Amino acid sequence: MHKKKIFYNDFKINIDEKFFLKILKKSDVSEKYVSWLNDYEVTRFTEQKYYKHNFKSVLNFVQEKYISEKEFLFGIYFNNQHIGNIKLGPIKWEHKSAEISFFIGEKRFWGKGIAKKCIKKIIDFGVDELSLRKINAGYYQTNLASNKVLKKCGFKIEGIRKSDLIFENQRIDLVLVGYIPNNN
Repeated sequence: MHKKKIFYNDFKINIDEKFFLKILKKSDVSEKYVSWLNDYEVTRFTEQKYYKHNFKSVLNFVQEKYISEKEFLFGIYFNNQHIGNIKLGPIKWEHKSAEISFFIGEKRFWGKGIAKKCIKKIIDFGVDELSLRKINAGYYQTNLASNKVLKKCGFKIEGIRKSDLIFENQRIDLVLVGYIPNNN
């Protein structure tokens, strides 16, 4: 068993004077959070768009991640207001690698560089605290915002799964990127 559940369940990472990340708990689930997951504009570049979310399903998801030894689900907060999520995991402890995914649910915060700051902090957490040596992500080829932010955070394209996805009635590629510490 990794030390994660013993130490990190109440963990908080400060981004700057107004933004922070904290491990999500069931008490952090709100109707607003559920509404983001059911908003096509928010989830259009994620697989979440294929599900109808409700309060109970989101509670179950958050609890599942909270007790997981392989996943860290952080809420992104602005002045104590939950505005999005960033997840590190699943973590392959034996390989010291993990996946990262994120979304900003509150649209007024889109395009303001918040995802970049959060990703950089999660990279630091993964590398410095968890001794990860590889962090992976994937994005729809049409998701120009993810392309841009992941590139700015030091992720490099490692592969393209050609015609892997259907997005708005068109076949598109899945772009696979990775971050290797001290290799960027």
